[in-house]
Amino acid sequence: MKKIFRLLSILLVLFIASSCFFPDSSAAMTIKTSEIASLKKGEVVQKSITEELRKGLKGSESKILIDASVKKVWNVIDDKENFPKFIHQVKKAEVIEEKNSLQKVDASIKLCKLLPMYNYIFIFDRSETYKRIKFRKVDGAFKELFGYFEMMPYHGKTILSYRIYSDPGFCIPEFICKGLRGDAIKVMEAIKTEAENN
Repeated sequence: MKKIFRLLSILLVLFIASSCFFPDSSAAMTIKTSEIASLKKGEVVQKSITEELRKGLKGSESKILIDASVKKVWNVIDDKENFPKFIHQVKKAEVIEEKNSLQKVDASIKLCKLLPMYNYIFIFDRSETYKRIKFRKVDGAFKELFGYFEMMPYHGKTILSYRIYSDPGFCIPEFICKGLRGDAIKVMEAIKTEAENN
């Protein structure tokens, strides 16, 4: 009985720790009818989610329809070391540690033309296979940086959603925020092209 209680206690602690480390992971992707029409036209649908968040934290969501299976889209996103070959904002991505479903990745990213290149260490959680890949910055620029890629099958294709949350720790002017949103569109389009052409 003591062993069972101890095991349940450990599992509860692990669940709470993972929920804190990768927050906002339980909400399922929702697609509005108006978004479907835009996605079918090949557009990237974007929205700000900053108003829903605590002060200092900014967030945005981008969605795109990809003419490829969920498995193929997953494989493109899961191959971090291939990112610099097709996402021009990612200058370097090296998996430096792998344990179970977690990957530690050393990355250099130039987010927009107006900002310098930043170096980061990310932890990627790949435990929700063919559904969601979560990430969190554990070292590098910005006070907080985390989010996820989520995949949903849609009539033989895949709707990919990319949510990113950030608190740079300093004020970012609106014209730079606009550039960052533009970069998110380019990242989504690059993933779409890679998944559809390979």
